[in-house]
Amino acid sequence: MGSGVRGLGEAVRCFAVFSAAWILFGGGGSAAAQEWTLSSSLTQRVSYNTNLLLNPDHETRGFGSITTPQLTLQRNSPSSNITLDGRFKFAEYINNSELNSQDQLIGLKSYKDLSERSRISLNGNFDRDTTLETESETDITEGFLDRAIHYTYWNVAPSWSYELSPIDRMSLGASYQSKDYSHNVKTDYAFYGPNVQYEHDLSELAKITGQLSYFRYDPVSPNPPSDLYGGLVGYQYKPTDRLSLGGSVGMTYTVVHDDNNNGTSSSNNNNNNSKLGYRLKFNADYALNDQTKLSLLLSHDQEPSGEGRTVTRNRATLVLGYAVNELTRLGFDASYADNQDYFGTGTTTKDSAGSSRYYALRPSISYDFTDDLSLTASYQFRYKTFGSGNGSVDDHAAFLTLHYALPDQHWSGF
Repeated sequence: MGSGVRGLGEAVRCFAVFSAAWILFGGGGSAAAQEWTLSSSLTQRVSYNTNLLLNPDHETRGFGSITTPQLTLQRNSPSSNITLDGRFKFAEYINNSELNSQDQLIGLKSYKDLSERSRISLNGNFDRDTTLETESETDITEGFLDRAIHYTYWNVAPSWSYELSPIDRMSLGASYQSKDYSHNVKTDYAFYGPNVQYEHDLSELAKITGQLSYFRYDPVSPNPPSDLYGGLVGYQYKPTDRLSLGGSVGMTYTVVHDDNNNGTSSSNNNNNNSKLGYRLKFNADYALNDQTKLSLLLSHDQEPSGEGRTVTRNRATLVLGYAVNELTRLGFDASYADNQDYFGTGTTTKDSAGSSRYYALRPSISYDFTDDLSLTASYQFRYKTFGSGNGSVDDHAAFLTLHYALPDQHWSGF
């Protein structure tokens, strides 16, 4: 009964979000016909991993197959856009049937111009997936898992932007995230709050940015909730069409509320569960020439997690692409993450025995048989170490991915 009620609740939430987007961004009653586009594709990936779960005590090796049909419906008008994207993953693993899953990932992007200066937007995601692959993007710096855990993730983010002047812009936004796991080894949580952003153009090449935010991290009981207050000041510079640089620095103040401690907030007791830390974000995109492109992302921030607490994480991602010719492309991705708070004060995380580091390297080669059909061969190396003397593990994987895009369908309507 519980799972049925939860499934009904998820369906109602999904319908409510997409209905709101349609009413706000699609139901304008305009007499002009709108342009519709339906895109579809099918991706088939086969793989072999030496340690699928990336666990030192529960090594799981074997072959896998993931079949992913994808549909994208887009509605365009001169003043609005709605894009709805759906992917449906069917994963099967030979001799590891406990890892099999049928997953759904739905994304929504939409906006509507209220005037020449004003725009409202609504973006959202609904993911029903497992931790088998996505933990590398979320809780990879936490402890080892000995199973693939199903979860349901929601993210809804409305915003309103306004052009104050030809060189000044501001936006008001909010976001709501929730993550529910199928096993109590992970902690369900909600993460939500508002933010305000400001941009000022210094010139045609440079601008400064500012952001203030408040978020509430609310895990299931008995884990205490947290309040996160943050601010960022940034600078973006684009001297040429080939080079773009951006960076921001700021502070974050986190207060963990422990109501079980004599009914008082932990920020007022001797447990020192308030914390002042710093934030850092940097991005660079550089096209060395018409064939070679490079992207770099760096961040240091406080993030929600499935461990019943927020976690400080440092992340680095490097993406390199090289077009050998019109049909063949080479790629190389590298990523790194850890949970060290090098300059923070106080503590809201586990002690140093819980520190973790994660590395991943992914070279690949792709070949386009036609405009619609491509084949990609790739290799992935992952390495993770957790704590002092708590173990380390690596995984070697090979992938072969065939992607076929069906012809787009176009029509006009309202």
